[in-house]
Order: sequence, then C-alpha cells, then structure tokens
Amino acid sequence: MDTGARNVNSPSRRNLIPAAMAVLAMVVSACSGSPASSSEVPSAQEAPASVAPTATPVESRSVGIAADGFLLGSQAWVSLDRGFFADEHLDVKVSQYGTGIEAIQAVIARQADLGPALDFAVLNLAAAADNNMRVVGAIAAPKPGFHSLAVQKDISGPQDLVGKKIGYVEGTSEHYVTIRYLQQNGVKLDSVELVPLPGLFELVGALRTKDIQAAWVWLSGTKEAKADPNLKLLTDDSAVLETSAIYLVAGAEWAAANQDIIVRVLRAYDRASKVLNAEPDAAAKIIADAVRGDAATFAAIIPNQRFGIGFSDVQLHSFDKIARFLIDTGKLPADFDIRKFLDFKAMEIAVPGSVTADLGG
Repeated sequence: MDTGARNVNSPSRRNLIPAAMAVLAMVVSACSGSPASSSEVPSAQEAPASVAPTATPVESRSVGIAADGFLLGSQAWVSLDRGFFADEHLDVKVSQYGTGIEAIQAVIARQADLGPALDFAVLNLAAAADNNMRVVGAIAAPKPGFHSLAVQKDISGPQDLVGKKIGYVEGTSEHYVTIRYLQQNGVKLDSVELVPLPGLFELVGALRTKDIQAAWVWLSGTKEAKADPNLKLLTDDSAVLETSAIYLVAGAEWAAANQDIIVRVLRAYDRASKVLNAEPDAAAKIIADAVRGDAATFAAIIPNQRFGIGFSDVQLHSFDKIARFLIDTGKLPADFDIRKFLDFKAMEIAVPGSVTADLGG
C-alpha cells in the first residue's frame, strides 16, 4: 500500500442493525437524509393518515475508497465536500494512489474497499485478480482525446517512430493507446523500443532529456509538452479510441457482503455527477484541493469526462474489444469474458434504469 496515501473522513450519523439483503431495495431507499433526486428510490412508504410516520434510522457504515491523483476520484471528492456521503450515513476514508491501476491493486490486496479505474486498467488486472474482482459501477464515459502524443520536433508522423524509444505507463489506458496507435499505423512493435516508466512525471522528464522520443501524455503533461520548444503534440487519442469508460471496482467477497454500501456510494456518486456536470469550476476546485492539482486544468477537462452512472452496449462492446486485444497479446486467457466480473445489482437499485446493455441474461 502507498504509505503516503492521504485519508479523508466524512462524518457519520445514526446507528441501527444492518439491513438484511433480502429487503435491500427497501432499506437503501431510506438511506438518504437529503431530498430525493430523480434517480433515487423513494425514501419511505406512506403511513396511514391516522398514524404519524416514523423515520427509520439507518446504520452508519464505513468504507475505504481508493483514488488516483487526477480525475478518477472526482465523485468521491465532491461527495465528501458536499456531504453526499454523510447523507447516505457513510463514514468514508479516501486513500490517494498514483494511478487507477494502483487503486485497483489496493482493492485486490484488501487495502481499500472500492477503487475507480479506466476500462483498460480493469481488464489488465482481471486475470491477476484470480476472480477476486467485481466491477460494481460504471461512473463515467469520457470522450476520446484525453491523451496527446508528445514527440521530439523532428518527428512528423507515425512512420518516424521506427527505431525510436517510446515511453509508456504499463497497465494503464495510456499503455493501450500506445500499442493501438502503432498497430493502426502499421508500425511493428519490434521496430520501436518501448520504455516502461512509473508515471506522467517520469514520461515528461524523459521527453525533456531525450531519453525517449515519444510518449502519450495527459493533463499537465500535455500542457508542459506543448510549452516545451523541443517538443510538439502530434495527435490525440481520438484517432485510436472510439470510447472509454471509468468503472468502480470491488473485491468479489466484499461486494457480495456489502451491496447496501455500494448502493449508498453510487447514490452519492450520482448526485456528485450532477455537480460535476453543472458546476465544473466549483467541482474542479474541490478536486484540485484534494489532490493538490491545478483547478484550471481540471475545469477544462471535466466537461469531457461525461460523469454519470450508466452502462450501455457501447461500453460493453468496448470492454470486449479491449479484452480481445489483451487476449491476442497473451495478457488474458482465450476464454476470458468480462461479463463474469460484472455485478451491477446495486447500481440498478441506486440509479434505476442505469444498466441498458444486453448482458445475456
């Protein structure tokens, strides 16, 4: 676990006996102390006119959420700041990691209960998780264009990458974009030298020292590469990706035993998504304060993240396409099927109608 992880706690409220799973839908509908939104289950049944309604207390529950240092944890930070977790009677601790793949690794290692990551990172760890992983929520569907290909000035196209050193962060969506771009442009993988690096900071540093000649960068890395007179941006990942998605992942046993917590988290995330979409500047400041990032950069990117709770056929097909890529490269077994890892029962309760993909029963 990252010993430098930052923890944030939200206040907890009332206590009661845990809700039985058999009546999960009834109990979680009474979780929120805030006014119901259009996506929430009604909070209580109507009492007879002659009987004064009695509020049903809800047990406060603790949950650990992993987040990265950029935007994957956006809904968690906003939910903490705006009190959405508190309204759901959740005592939340957020731990910050370098990347989404590190967040999922923390979940698999039981150092966190839930963690967000992009689709490629989820699939890249699926085999290593040894079935101890469940995708319990689809929380955003970013538009392509997040990554930009930064190169030395003398590189004018993909053909000029032959014989060059290309940096990448292993196991991330940036890794997938790196390989797919080369394949789509007919550049053989054995004609370049792929250099694994720990993260964005190292990618930009290696570009500046010319230890590598190209790398897909993002956020502040894109800004820094654009400002460097010795570098230029060749293209962005919209030339490679049709779509992408961000998912919330849990350990298999924890997910089975804590569906009520997942419902509450996703209800809070649903409210946070509305804030992110309607108030990007305010949300950007919340996130920047939490991760010590640049609010202006986040504010410019948030509108393209399409935060919201939902899983469609488009996202399912994207999962299948990435899985096929990983199967072909020997990272996943030939019989791999992402559907075995999907557990959207809580998501359907938290945000009715949010699962529209055909999961084959």
